[in-house]
Amino acid sequence: MSEESAARPRVTIEELHDQLRAAVDAIETGKQWQSWLDFARRLHRYSFHNLMLIMAQRPDATTVASYNTWKSTRRQVRRGERSIKILAPVTRRVEVTDELGRPKLDPDGHKTVRQHVVGFRPASVFDISQTSGPPIPQPVQPNLLAGSAPAGLWDALANEISERGYRLLRAGDERLGQANGLTVPSQREVVVRDNVDAAQAVKSLAHELAHVLLHVQGESDDEPCRGIREVEAESVAYLTLSARGVVTDAYSFPYVALWAYPIAAVEHVELSEIVSRTGQRVIDAARTIMDAIEPHMAKTSSPSEAAVAVRVTEAAERTSVLRDEAKALALPPDARSILVAIVADSQAFLRQHVTGSWVPNYLAERALLPAVNSHGVGYAPTGWTNLTDHLRSLGYSDEHIEAAGMSTRARTGHLIDRMRDRMTLPVRDERGDVVGFTARVRLDAGDDLPKYVNTPTTLIFHKGDLIYRLAESSTLLRNGHRPVITEGPLDAIAVDLAAQQTGSDLVGLATSGTAFTADHERRLSDVVGTAPIYLAFDGDEAGRKAAERAWSRLVDAGHREVKVADLPSGTDPAALAETNASALVRVLDDAGDAAYVLADRKIAEANIGDDDVDRRLAVFRELATWAERLPLEQRVDFVRHLADGTGMDPVDAAADVAERHPTFLSDGAPGRALCNSAVLASMLDDGASSAQTDQIGAPVAERASHRAEVAG
Repeated sequence: MSEESAARPRVTIEELHDQLRAAVDAIETGKQWQSWLDFARRLHRYSFHNLMLIMAQRPDATTVASYNTWKSTRRQVRRGERSIKILAPVTRRVEVTDELGRPKLDPDGHKTVRQHVVGFRPASVFDISQTSGPPIPQPVQPNLLAGSAPAGLWDALANEISERGYRLLRAGDERLGQANGLTVPSQREVVVRDNVDAAQAVKSLAHELAHVLLHVQGESDDEPCRGIREVEAESVAYLTLSARGVVTDAYSFPYVALWAYPIAAVEHVELSEIVSRTGQRVIDAARTIMDAIEPHMAKTSSPSEAAVAVRVTEAAERTSVLRDEAKALALPPDARSILVAIVADSQAFLRQHVTGSWVPNYLAERALLPAVNSHGVGYAPTGWTNLTDHLRSLGYSDEHIEAAGMSTRARTGHLIDRMRDRMTLPVRDERGDVVGFTARVRLDAGDDLPKYVNTPTTLIFHKGDLIYRLAESSTLLRNGHRPVITEGPLDAIAVDLAAQQTGSDLVGLATSGTAFTADHERRLSDVVGTAPIYLAFDGDEAGRKAAERAWSRLVDAGHREVKVADLPSGTDPAALAETNASALVRVLDDAGDAAYVLADRKIAEANIGDDDVDRRLAVFRELATWAERLPLEQRVDFVRHLADGTGMDPVDAAADVAERHPTFLSDGAPGRALCNSAVLASMLDDGASSAQTDQIGAPVAERASHRAEVAG
């Protein structure tokens, strides 16, 4: 069927804009703002403008996707259903030029092009209630007692606070007075009240994390939490926590005019513009937090359900409507070009200062000296305003320099350099533009300074969205070179240099100390497709957990070949390559299938005794849930490996899997039988190939049918 009946009149872009303005103007009370937040919680991947359009047309919408996306998940839009109209960008290809207007060339000498937004058009999407077909599992919210919080939520939020360079403290009245939380940028501290229940603690922590993301522009930004700042932080916390099942009944919001009008009056704009801007900021910050904490959280659905749900979400997010919309609404083209130019000129300045600094000697000691030229390493000089003064001399305004993240405000109110006496590593976006930096402190700087400082979140730089060296290596990766995901940029550089020295096809990439996010997976997949992906995180407990989380995200998104390098305990790729580049390449070449390597680590850590039957079964059951995240043809081999590793009898292992995972051999496909313990036990015991898994369903179905006839 077609998406809409041809008899229906087409909706014009002007009509959609009128509908959007009316929807935004209708948000006046705190209750109306809260209703919008409740709606956004279900569809937070869309922009504020498109959320308003969806809410106006289908206020009960829960899961929205295009006609083709629903079709790809075997659901069909019902005949006669009226589509929901949203705004989709119209783009055209333009050449990328440098600051002098010259075409930028890729490594092969071809002109670089990018998509440029030139307008918008109406596009059609449908809610799940307008479709029919196989059910789409929804995340199961935990049943929380009053005052409790989901397992892992506090730790996940605390980890993100730490990733942003802040210390997390607990205190009482003597530090906080009547407040439940406090952010002190000048001291890089976030303080949360220590005598509240778990629910209030995570609410306060999420609120303060929102301040860090949205309101901290410099070390002197210790302004109190009131007005629009309070509304934004509370809204982000409300979205984040309600999505995790935390009771949010106590939240309330003031009339919109009370917090939006003072800003609108100063800027001489309509109230609706402030509402729209605030709504988009809230969505962006909440999405950043949700993506950051998700890998740390306990799973609330079975692996098979999670995989299906991820498939729907990923399919929707991969559509050009959402991807281009995010780029289009993020920043006007002229403002973006100014900020990109500032960062490019900053990179040139930092490169000029690297030769006479401590950086070359440091890199030489770590066997990374070639990176000075091959990876664009720079140096931010000692002093307060070297870079700031240079950028001013080029004609840039203080506002633009600060907006690009190159400078910050001191307590005096004056601009100072954000990076001082640090080695700098440029970070590029998918267009190939340098949009920010990660900067390492010198070794003898002391423990008071953070090891790495990143460009703050700006209109062109979002740390959780970018993979270090992905843009520079995209041509190699598309030509078949193997991507290696590491934690730190120096690890990625070590992989690159080791590959060059040994003639290997490995390519180093890094998440720069942050968790491997959904945005990371999408950007990586856009370049490497379904090619094997290697994980080489540090050989410590944190690195092993990071590898497990990254594998989970990759396999849930459909990647079939993920490998994990088994680094020696207590080392990292850069340290291993420091003494022997070939040793690093060997470890990476020997990387095993991620599911097997990670499972073996879990089994070894469990230290199962010969007579410890309960522990053996518990470990087997925990790891057997991983099997349903694997392709159907890989599951039997994996469960056989688990049975061998834990010492489970194949018959007992098969019976347990058949009982707890009835779709193990069929994945719930129509016409396929449920998992039969006898058949599975035979496969485990006889060493049947996983390739036979797909041939098991029909015979089992025939026997089940025969038994039913006899019973009848």
